[in-house]
Amino acid sequence: MRQQHESELEMELIPRQTSIGIDSSSVTSSTSTPSSSPSASSFKKSPFSFMNSSSTVWFIPLIFALATFYMYILSTNAPPLDTDSDRATLHFPRSIEAVKNLSNTLQHYRDDHLAYLLLLYCSAYLYKQAFSLPGSAILNLLGGALFGTWIGFPLCCLLTATGAIFCYFIVSNFARNLVVQCCYKKIVLLQRKVEAGRDNLFFVLLFMRMVPMSPNALITMTCPLLNVPRKIFFFSILFGMAPYTFIIVQTGSFLSQLNSFDDLFSWRTLLTLGLIATVAGCTGLIVARVRRKIPQTVI
Repeated sequence: MRQQHESELEMELIPRQTSIGIDSSSVTSSTSTPSSSPSASSFKKSPFSFMNSSSTVWFIPLIFALATFYMYILSTNAPPLDTDSDRATLHFPRSIEAVKNLSNTLQHYRDDHLAYLLLLYCSAYLYKQAFSLPGSAILNLLGGALFGTWIGFPLCCLLTATGAIFCYFIVSNFARNLVVQCCYKKIVLLQRKVEAGRDNLFFVLLFMRMVPMSPNALITMTCPLLNVPRKIFFFSILFGMAPYTFIIVQTGSFLSQLNSFDDLFSWRTLLTLGLIATVAGCTGLIVARVRRKIPQTVI
């Protein structure tokens, strides 16, 4: 019975993808699809659904190239600094010492060219989030070092959610088939969790985001395929990533005392995030139970 239920869920994924613009031929090789779905009409189609699915995917490298070119122009046309050595450190860091050096450089821009610093920082953050690139911890550290905890924290939270919306748009319109082909089994697994908590979707996504070491990039890219509303998607990231962001930004305000990236993910940090996720999950269960009892009480 369990295997039959899992196969039904896998088969259900295909018509949902088709109804929102995914070419079902990309996954029919591993799963047979039913001829119709009763809920197919309730899913929105992509604005680019009139185009062939194999052609829309080519927009991704074009968008990525344009965004990369923009970041290159922005970083290479920075206002002049006092020394050329400071200018040479204006690149994405790969070690904790490089983060400290970059922080010292950007502090000069904060004092003399604040508008440019905000543009550069926000652009880099949105660029990373839109294409699900690694490096959020480094940018959060810089946010704390440059703007302090109480300015850097809300700024990083807003940029995280806004950049994820850009990723939502890219996947929804151009990368449906690509994500399905690369992550089909994981999408089916996430679909079961989403469908099981569809009536309480915000708390389900909130719990997923708060769990330490959760695959946030995968969740972000699959939400458009699972018909997660954009408003719920945005606020679940805004609040779900807030505890992690706060810890990293607060650590960035003491960047000089940080010796390695391993110090960011201590057992204390993981336990704190796990406790917060547990509270969010329990809250969701309570809300779901109350919602189920309300109609019975009214009747």
